[in-house]
Amino acid sequence: MAFKNTITIGVLSKCLRFAILQNKPHIFLPYLLSKHVDTTFSNKLRFYDFFIHTLCYAYQISKGPMYLKIEIPNWENEGYLHYCFYDKYHVNSRICIKIKESDLKIYLDIPPF
Repeated sequence: MAFKNTITIGVLSKCLRFAILQNKPHIFLPYLLSKHVDTTFSNKLRFYDFFIHTLCYAYQISKGPMYLKIEIPNWENEGYLHYCFYDKYHVNSRICIKIKESDLKIYLDIPPF
């Protein structure tokens, strides 16, 4: 019998978008701590700490409001969607989060650059 994930990528995506676009990372924490969400970090609190610092820095270097662009780079071969947040001024994303959904879990990663 297949396991039905109670947190879908749509719900996680909506919460993540809201947390980043409103600069309120604490909104995302309950979803991150769910047993259906896993990270590539050693534990979820380290991911959250890095997420907070990355988000804070993204807002420091951004000019104007940010918007989301979901990308699948040509070099991506692990099945991740890249949630890249841009501002209107810079060419490169201000923050990028990789999300992959499987039957049992949703995996998150934040590239260092």
